Amino acid sequence: MEKISMAIVGGGPAGLQAAISVAEQGFQPTVFEEHPRIGTPVQCGEGMSINAFQDFSIPTKNNEFCVREHKGCQLFFPSNKVIYGDIHAFMIKRDIFDQYLANKAIEAGAEIKTATKVLDIKNISEGLVVKTNGKDNTTYSSEFLILAEGARAKLAQTLNFHPSQPLIKAFEYKIKGEWGEDLEFYFDAQKYPFGYCWVFPRNNETNVGIVTTANQMKARLDSFLKEKKITGKIVKKIGGVIPMNGPVEKLALNNIVLAGDTAGMVNPIFYGGIRIGMTSGKFAGKVGVEYLKNKEEKIEYSTQQYTQYLQKFQFMKSINLKCHTFFYGRSNEFLTKLGKVFDKQFVNQIEKWEKVKTFGNLLKKPSLLRNPRGLLWIYLGFKIARDWGF
Repeated sequence: MEKISMAIVGGGPAGLQAAISVAEQGFQPTVFEEHPRIGTPVQCGEGMSINAFQDFSIPTKNNEFCVREHKGCQLFFPSNKVIYGDIHAFMIKRDIFDQYLANKAIEAGAEIKTATKVLDIKNISEGLVVKTNGKDNTTYSSEFLILAEGARAKLAQTLNFHPSQPLIKAFEYKIKGEWGEDLEFYFDAQKYPFGYCWVFPRNNETNVGIVTTANQMKARLDSFLKEKKITGKIVKKIGGVIPMNGPVEKLALNNIVLAGDTAGMVNPIFYGGIRIGMTSGKFAGKVGVEYLKNKEEKIEYSTQQYTQYLQKFQFMKSINLKCHTFFYGRSNEFLTKLGKVFDKQFVNQIEKWEKVKTFGNLLKKPSLLRNPRGLLWIYLGFKIARDWGF
């Protein structure tokens, strides 16, 4: 049995950022990634908030992963009403971005084992026993574990954690040509219940996808392409599952913490999770190092500190799930009226006289005012999603 100080399961942004955090504090974590190459297969819309770049001092220029910068978005509602948003994000090459994080982790001192799937983990009195399908089916002994294995969280379930439920499915085409200017989101309660279709222009190609609880996703996406007259050649098809309801309740237990999709670290409105996942990975690594240092000094330490660190961030607030439940529970009639009230406005930039005008429009749609709290949840939730939903 090979002894390691810390095991990290999963080589996505959350697991890799955890490895960076740990290695930069002088410990050597071991990352286990089941796929032979970091960053593949890509299962992502590939939009990333400018805030993520700033949080982790990631360059936006002179790199191989930033494809195109966007400083605005359009939210389309039934009857083709549109609300403008001031999202600032970059379209990235997700595989190359993940490889950038992996190289940063290795340079800091982490070890990454690709093509190595963790088959089983046992938590015994002496520590954690990690069994893999790596060379000679190696078994490892680890003092601390960070699980960033993905949304299905199969290993987490065996260790008395409760993964995020339900999961929502996403399906995407990479299409030749740039179909549009801004990031576009299309909401329709009948066509895309609890989700939306998106159009994300890149450099000489566009990501067009759907996320929804409905069946027949491909047929719905194909219909969307016809409706929008998007006729470019499809060069790649991507699909996956995403946690739907935000962070799970139990994030830490003894010498184990959850990060990324495994911990439900996804904004429940746009269903994006790169920035949130990396943030959770950063603090998972911080807590892991604190645990190891305290153990060396024989001082008791609670990994519940992990939850306390994360609680200060907006993505942990209950308003996100309230917005999700209220907004995605509305009918197309409601969405159409909402679109008409705010049509062609930047919702976060409504100035003095425009506020009066908007309030007047709201009074003309009394059904929207039956639940003023719901409107507040939508406003606040989308504001947080703008910064954390990519």
